[in-house]
Amino acid sequence: MDDKTLRLVLIGGDSAAWLEISEALADRSSQIFVPRDVSPSALGEIGSEIDVVIVITSPSEPDPCSPLRMIRAIGLQRRTLVIADADDQRTAAEALDIGVAGYVRRSAATEHLATSIVHVARGGVFYDAPAAAVVHGRSIDPLAGGGHMGAARALAAALELKDTYTGGHAERVTALAIKLARVALLPGALPSESLEAAFLLHDVGKIGIPESILNKPAGLTDTERRVLNTHPILGERIIAPLGFPDVVSQVVRHHHERWDGSGYPDALTGTEIPAAARIFSIADVIDAMTSIRPYRRPVSFETAVREVIRYSGSHFDPQLAALAQEIFLDTPVPVLEGPPRTDDL
Repeated sequence: MDDKTLRLVLIGGDSAAWLEISEALADRSSQIFVPRDVSPSALGEIGSEIDVVIVITSPSEPDPCSPLRMIRAIGLQRRTLVIADADDQRTAAEALDIGVAGYVRRSAATEHLATSIVHVARGGVFYDAPAAAVVHGRSIDPLAGGGHMGAARALAAALELKDTYTGGHAERVTALAIKLARVALLPGALPSESLEAAFLLHDVGKIGIPESILNKPAGLTDTERRVLNTHPILGERIIAPLGFPDVVSQVVRHHHERWDGSGYPDALTGTEIPAAARIFSIADVIDAMTSIRPYRRPVSFETAVREVIRYSGSHFDPQLAALAQEIFLDTPVPVLEGPPRTDDL
């Protein structure tokens, strides 16, 4: 992504907005298109070639969110960044329901704006105030507006505001887990919007964990580890009143269970662990081990998959571990020497 020319579409902005975005991205190659025709058909034709759709709204407009509803209708909301007034709570609320990938204030600093654009282009989620205030301050109805996915992305974004070391983790691990689910086709974990929401929300309970623990650059003490290990139960409590399907609470509560019963919070064994949680646990450890963390360097993707195979039958469902090897690696996997860090597994 760093070497790629960013291709952006700007909707609702004027020449000053175009210049501001150009200056924000001055250090990298970018192309900004301002289409004359912003109809669904016109945007749909160029959608596959665009990295980010930037929509600039104004609360003085009769319907400032009309472009966002059109974008959702053609499936580009996950590549859309909204720029709006800092006090425009109505637009922030509807943008969250629609499920846009990013939301920043019109007055955001140049560097902040550049970061948000690049983050969305990489498939991440970036919510600035007032969207973050909406996430923290209201109950989200997943059955209204943008459905389960809008609510899931809003809550996942709220977590990323706290946990600075796992930026983009929810989206990355969801993509891995969905890929495994599409091949496994297990009852109770069939690919669906609900399953995707479950994967996105797996760590939502960390919203209730102190930032001093989440962002600690060194290893945790036993007491801190016990606090952190409460996040599956906290997460289940957070989503309970929101009306999500059962598979969401299953993943949120049980994604740290282990095949041999040594996991938490309920020490479930084997197929007592819900299928969606068994699938997710494999994707979760792969992404954790291949991502930068404050206490260790990332390993290669192949090494992470090998660790899954090594702990097949103890930490992970043996059949799913074998399937992960088949899906993610093209060659037989030898056993590694030495255990992985318990922070990741």
